[in-house]
Amino acid sequence: MADHIAFANRVAIVTGGGRGLGAAYAKELADRGAAVVVHDLGSTVAGHGSDPHPAESVAAQIRATGGRALACTTDASAPDGGEAAVKSAIAEFGRIDIVVANAGIIHSDPLPDWPTERFEALLRHHLLAAFHVARPAFRYMKCAGYGRLVFVSSAAGMFGQPGLAGYATAKAGMLGLMNVAAIEGAEYGIRVNAIMPMGHTRMAAAVLGPAGQTPEALAFLDTLRLDQVAPVVAYLASEQCTLTHTVLSAFSGRIAALRVGMTTGWFSPGESFTAEDVAAHLPEVIDPEGMFLPDSIHDEMGYVTSRLAGPREPDKPTARGVDSARLVTQQDGYGKDRDHRGSQDDRNHRRE
Repeated sequence: MADHIAFANRVAIVTGGGRGLGAAYAKELADRGAAVVVHDLGSTVAGHGSDPHPAESVAAQIRATGGRALACTTDASAPDGGEAAVKSAIAEFGRIDIVVANAGIIHSDPLPDWPTERFEALLRHHLLAAFHVARPAFRYMKCAGYGRLVFVSSAAGMFGQPGLAGYATAKAGMLGLMNVAAIEGAEYGIRVNAIMPMGHTRMAAAVLGPAGQTPEALAFLDTLRLDQVAPVVAYLASEQCTLTHTVLSAFSGRIAALRVGMTTGWFSPGESFTAEDVAAHLPEVIDPEGMFLPDSIHDEMGYVTSRLAGPREPDKPTARGVDSARLVTQQDGYGKDRDHRGSQDDRNHRRE
């Protein structure tokens, strides 16, 4: 049995914490002892207007059960709004240990019909809102030598979903932000992960529209319980979390890890090649045998340069290259070994 996960003396910010999954995350952390800044602008699902009630209501519910909570209703899509959320946490509770970047809005249109202003709004309310809170929080965590960042992404961003060009782009951007924060935060005790959740929320209802009212859709939505996602976020936000630079999928009672792999590919035998060569060697390019799991851009670059320095025949590599629990980079002062994948022993650069 694992040790009880508690958040005594920990302080969390949950963006988009006034409704749906965000409210579930805030309450879960508070129930386990965290002081929580419930951050929510209170806009409509499309991102229009503001309303202090959602954030204030969740904060009041937490306080009513003996917890500590503060409502913050700034607009994190603007830099000052994100900074204000972090300053509020420190002013009220004395520190910041956890950020759950959950805020966002939704809009759906076929790709040719997507208005530019709506696309930009999705990027602002998802990706920029996350960045504007994570950046000042990261500065504090770096000095403190401890932190947990949880970026809420989506399978729509990783795999695609028709009609959701802006949403998918913003959620894919969350993974890029997570990747960099995880690498840069490793040596400072900052663990950074992402979750791809599904829940029966007003946003899910807005995406489905009338199709969500069919018996089949309603039966599926009933499986998307918020209390089967919030514990995953609580783990990722905890001191006991051994993961970093990891993406978990969570819905309908299932938790799974997303693995992004790369084929070993085809190496041109000469210094140049043609489009016809690409077509001829496409089976080698996409062959999954020997696929490896890069921890960063440097892992892929290291593999390619090691092959360029040696024989270029198409046999599969046998060396693992960079140890999967370590990362060595050579840029911008990041030249130290970094234990950036926690204690995961199962992260191999390639599948045997």
